[in-house]
Amino acid sequence: MRKFCVTILFCCVLLGVHAQDSASIRRWMDTLAAPAFHGRGYVHNGMQQAADWIAASMQQQGLPVQRQTVEYPVNVFPNPGFLQVNGQTLQEGVDYLIGPESGGFDGTVSRLMQVDSATWLSADQKLIVQLADKLTWSVATRQQNHCRVIVRRAVLSSAPKKVKLKVTPFFQPSFKADNVIATVPGTLRNDSTIVFTAHYDHLGQMGNSLFAGANDNASGAALLMQLACRIQAQPLPYKAVFIWFAGEEAGLVGSSWYVEKPLLPLSQIRFLLNLDLMGNGEEGITVVNATEFPNAFALLQKLNAEKQYLTAINSRGKAQNSDHYWFTEKGVPSFFWYTLGKRKAYHDVEDIAATVPLIEANDLIRLILDFSQQVLHQPR
Repeated sequence: MRKFCVTILFCCVLLGVHAQDSASIRRWMDTLAAPAFHGRGYVHNGMQQAADWIAASMQQQGLPVQRQTVEYPVNVFPNPGFLQVNGQTLQEGVDYLIGPESGGFDGTVSRLMQVDSATWLSADQKLIVQLADKLTWSVATRQQNHCRVIVRRAVLSSAPKKVKLKVTPFFQPSFKADNVIATVPGTLRNDSTIVFTAHYDHLGQMGNSLFAGANDNASGAALLMQLACRIQAQPLPYKAVFIWFAGEEAGLVGSSWYVEKPLLPLSQIRFLLNLDLMGNGEEGITVVNATEFPNAFALLQKLNAEKQYLTAINSRGKAQNSDHYWFTEKGVPSFFWYTLGKRKAYHDVEDIAATVPLIEANDLIRLILDFSQQVLHQPR
């Protein structure tokens, strides 16, 4: 009877721990995607504030933390802009965006030449107006001589003819940000390492328009924080390293910097798992590099089939679409997981925490932990 009661108690505690995963991930994500961090980008020191908070949070959990400074150029839009098209004043971030590579512009153009069904150009080619069905933004590491305006097609009743525009970008040739690294020693050996990564940066702000980046990638950064806490409480047999990368949105800059100046010898990394876009999951996940490392992918499918964690695990080949890429190029076995679902907000002002379901957060944590226990025993 006593053994039975102990077993029941253990199961209840285990269920409680699993239930806490999604709640903790939600808290981490909500904080990272809050306006106080300014989109974790290039305005109001948002990225540095996020790095400070992640490092302090992990240290409070008892994890030793290192930081690695990354340096790169970036084109920044700290000031609100102004746009009128055909006499109609448009709302920044909702009705239009400025192309991230754009230089400054302050003036009125009364005649535009149509280039194609979606593009108009001023006579001096200094102003480009593009129509788009959906507004998405990005980060540029160069500033061009032109200014490009992307206008949501639905807000205009006729082709753009007269444009009044003011844009004052700022080119920063040497922006500095930090990769944040935490480590949990293994219980048996530390010469073999599994690395978990996620980027914490996002697009920041364009004037007053906030790109909160809740799914991309506050969700992955938050899940990584919770994973670090879980492995800190129950270490793996081998060393586990957790890296939150800066500058992913600017061209995988933080991870590229790390592989060229690694704080851990790359030869010690037996496997790397990169987590990006972790906020959905009702339609399963896609695994980039599944075809590159078929034994590890077969293990993942087997574990998921046994436990029925996710509805689908889809295979995808090699792709330069997140921070795993540079490690793969250096010979490190790596996967990149991203979740699939009905929510499609991406690189826009609608990617906010309130609409991120985190529907599979608990199962993702469980599957990662199961996979981590076995993947280092797989042949490469």
